[in-house]
Amino acid sequence: MSRNVTDNKRTLRDWESAIDKQIREAMERGEFDNLPGAGKPLDLADDPHTPDDWRMAFKILKDNKVAPGWIEHGKTIRDELRALQLLLDNQIRWQSEHRAKMKLLAPAKLIAEREHLAQARDRTMRDYRQRAETLNRLIDTFNLQVPDIQLQVPRVRIDEELQCLADVCK
Repeated sequence: MSRNVTDNKRTLRDWESAIDKQIREAMERGEFDNLPGAGKPLDLADDPHTPDDWRMAFKILKDNKVAPGWIEHGKTIRDELRALQLLLDNQIRWQSEHRAKMKLLAPAKLIAEREHLAQARDRTMRDYRQRAETLNRLIDTFNLQVPDIQLQVPRVRIDEELQCLADVCK
């Protein structure tokens, strides 16, 4: 009797069944009885990838509910990035609302309102630039501290962001 090559292939379900069968048979033989730590939760506190010379420091930080400095800086960076984006979004929304109302103004008031909008935009741009420059310095420090390059944060592109604000608020 000849067998087809595909008859020799097992599906994932077949493998799972074979594994389940082996586990069940081992349990029936009592091979899992009296194992060390049986009935106790797994201790996953120690990360096996943590270098030995860092384990004590991480334990002290964890016991005192403190994260490494670069993690705390990362939280601060994310918060300030959100705050900066909110600053721009609020200014764009405010400018749009006021520009929509300008259509109803008399010509004399129109000039004053345009000046008011330009001053508000310029104040926001100055505030944004100052905060973003400070944030970029923090990002630079953070990027030097993180243990993996994939954790680094890109710097704020201040001029690009402000140009977008200027374009929207013209």
